[in-house]
Amino acid sequence: MNVWRFLNTGPGSGAFNMAVDEALLEGLGSGEPVLRVYGWEPAAISFGYGQQPWREVDLDKCRAAGIEVVRRLTGGRAVLHWEELTYSVICRDDDPQCGGPISHTYRCIGEALVHGLRRFGVEAVLERARPRARRPRETGVSEPCFASLARWEVKCGGRKLIGSAQRRVRGAILQHGALLIGPQHRHLLELLPAGGAEGGGVASRLEEGSTCLQEWIDASVDVERLAGCLAEGFADYLGVEMQPGVLSPAEAGRAVELMQTQYGNPVWTGAVHC
Repeated sequence: MNVWRFLNTGPGSGAFNMAVDEALLEGLGSGEPVLRVYGWEPAAISFGYGQQPWREVDLDKCRAAGIEVVRRLTGGRAVLHWEELTYSVICRDDDPQCGGPISHTYRCIGEALVHGLRRFGVEAVLERARPRARRPRETGVSEPCFASLARWEVKCGGRKLIGSAQRRVRGAILQHGALLIGPQHRHLLELLPAGGAEGGGVASRLEEGSTCLQEWIDASVDVERLAGCLAEGFADYLGVEMQPGVLSPAEAGRAVELMQTQYGNPVWTGAVHC
């Protein structure tokens, strides 16, 4: 049976979270695949690698609200990480379970997430999405992640529950995504530049197209139990053994370097407009 590492690194800053994901990707080599789960403290907006945060949000509003801004290694669109559990999968692109074409990897990881959610008592499903045609940028602002569709979507009640993004580099894959626990991600609309949420139905698509775990369970969400269910779901679906672990000294040290040079650098991350 193949062995995967399971890392629950708890809540961290946006810079820390993204730096750890990249450090794990860099250090994968021929080592064991990794499933990592983590939270965000304080709340943060992450942007796809190709986005320009100063263009997508009002940075003054973010600072006033105490919300960090960080740019991801992966692509995709803006996500407000607030009341959520984030997962990341790091593996080789020839991994026997999750390797192969991009669409297969999305589907494989999506099915594993669905298995974990069902263990948690939520009847999630994986659906193949038909992305809508891109609309012109009337305001210069992209639609948020949870107002748009990707190749495969984890949904509940027909609405998007998890938003994911992927990057492949030097024979390795990083896929990470936001599993919404509460509805706070919708506050992203309040942080857009003036007029950014107007026209095109962005607000209604975000409201009607996304959901959160709190809408589907009667009690408050036990995040530690949820993390455990996700690990069990991956182990069950992929037929692998999940071994709990911690960051190695080398991984932790590299994450600190990346925080200083990239993810904590407002020029690199696009938190200032030069």
